[in-house]
Amino acid sequence: MAVWTVKAGRHGEREERCLEHSVVGGRWGRISDLSDVRTRRELNALCEREEPEWSAKTRANYVAQLWSLRERMLIEELVVLPLKTTGTVAVGRISGPYAYRTDLGEELCHVRPVSWIKTDLPRDSFDQDLLYSFGAFLTVGRVRRDKAEERILAAASGQTPDLQPASEPSGDDAIDVEAAPDPAQLAREQIRQRISQTIAGHDLAYLVGAIFEARGFSVTASPPGADGGIDLLMGSGPTGRESPRIVGQVKTGQAGVDDYRAIFGLKEARRADQGLLVAWGGFRGNVKREAQAEHFSMALWDADDLLDALFGTYEQLREDMKSRLPLKRTWTLVLDPE
Repeated sequence: MAVWTVKAGRHGEREERCLEHSVVGGRWGRISDLSDVRTRRELNALCEREEPEWSAKTRANYVAQLWSLRERMLIEELVVLPLKTTGTVAVGRISGPYAYRTDLGEELCHVRPVSWIKTDLPRDSFDQDLLYSFGAFLTVGRVRRDKAEERILAAASGQTPDLQPASEPSGDDAIDVEAAPDPAQLAREQIRQRISQTIAGHDLAYLVGAIFEARGFSVTASPPGADGGIDLLMGSGPTGRESPRIVGQVKTGQAGVDDYRAIFGLKEARRADQGLLVAWGGFRGNVKREAQAEHFSMALWDADDLLDALFGTYEQLREDMKSRLPLKRTWTLVLDPE
């Protein structure tokens, strides 16, 4: 059976609604209800009529995505929703036909219902070729990686499948045009994989500490082993104890509400100004929602947040850390997502 990816906004703005209401989808301009559309030609005519300013290329692209959502996705096929807000991945099955809804906000009107299997899978659960497909440009795309369904289901169940995935698809297994990977996202996935392989365990806390050193902080890192819940103590000034004072906990896996409450309590106990919880595997449950009440005193970093901080300070990093993670800035043409 086919496997699909559906995005929930450039910044994940539709993710919470998709998970809460068990749907995937989005909005394409001013395109109205597709329930009465029976053919792709009819859909093209509808888009041409309702969005006459779209170029032929844009219209063809959007028609392909809408037709996939309207017709090509079959009930019981897998759908993958990469979550930008938590750094994790949701996996489910299409559970019903296309619907046009007006109760989920104007950015989520063309939808398919989904039965979620797992909504907080760490990205490291998936093979690299699948992650490349999950990083495709557009809202709706099809994943045509070798044995994609079996491997995704195995990841969702916490198993390691006895499969030999092809490194690159070819022939009938080629990725649909609309699912072509974003080069920038592909590069991030490669860097993410390198960090997972070479800066694992407690070394990840040293990387976070090096980033803050590059920002001008004095950093005290706890040695491996029992750390009392604190991996990093960071401060400013000549003694490293002046504000802002930050206590940090770094987890290579996922973090939940209990982890957040623990570091929040340690921040209060140490009379620090801010707390930092880093979860390379992303966040489970309502961590980010709970953290909103402490926006100015608690920070949450998933893998993408850590990468952004790394890229912003890389030139100022210590040489020993640069040697472990050799990167260079590359200029590339911004591809048209249409």
